[in-house]
Amino acid sequence: MDSAPQGARRAMVEQQLRELIDTLEVGAALPTERTLAERWGVARMTIREALMTLTREGRLLATRGKGTFVQPPPIALRVRLGSFAAELDRAHLNPTTTTLDRRRDPEPPADARQHLRLRAGAGAAYIERLRLGDGQPLALERAWFPMRFARPLLSGEPPESTFEWMAEQGITPDAGEESVSAGAPHPDEARLLSIPATSTVIRLIRRSTRAGRPVEFSQAVLPASRYELWFPLSTTD
Repeated sequence: MDSAPQGARRAMVEQQLRELIDTLEVGAALPTERTLAERWGVARMTIREALMTLTREGRLLATRGKGTFVQPPPIALRVRLGSFAAELDRAHLNPTTTTLDRRRDPEPPADARQHLRLRAGAGAAYIERLRLGDGQPLALERAWFPMRFARPLLSGEPPESTFEWMAEQGITPDAGEESVSAGAPHPDEARLLSIPATSTVIRLIRRSTRAGRPVEFSQAVLPASRYELWFPLSTTD
């Protein structure tokens, strides 16, 4: 393989790495750079560059001093109004929820206050949850709701799905908008999601309405390496 151009060598190594990953279990360690370089007859730098590419794609996780490990395939997450738990079910992951905080928030963020059309001094129902799939942290969610209908959310057993809870209350969102951005996690986000502080996270902000009235403002933080976002598109006149 050494006689091939550098770009072609790297592409061939990337393909061989993908084929190798497909034969290994999630969490399995890859052979060392030296071993792979000798096996495929290329320079260690070519192996390193290919490993970095697959790490950026989320197929591998490199841990300093321990090695490089196979990651689960990315979750195809539809960005739409709906239940996060239902999306995990569709990906054949067992969804569970850990409620971290649930209370009346007397001072919601300015964006939440504006969307929910809160009067001066009015608070909002707030819930913070860690969403897991097969026991692995997959999303940190924070959501605010108008107190006029969300008081029951703050007592009793917390719901596994706020979307399903809203459906039970007859306030299922019928419209909204969602913005997507990427960046570094805050220290508490990295800790809760069990990801390195140097990781990239996806931030989703949703503003939901029903019959033109605001019903929810939510923020979700997702480990970027675990997701492939897709957006249903349609044409309108």
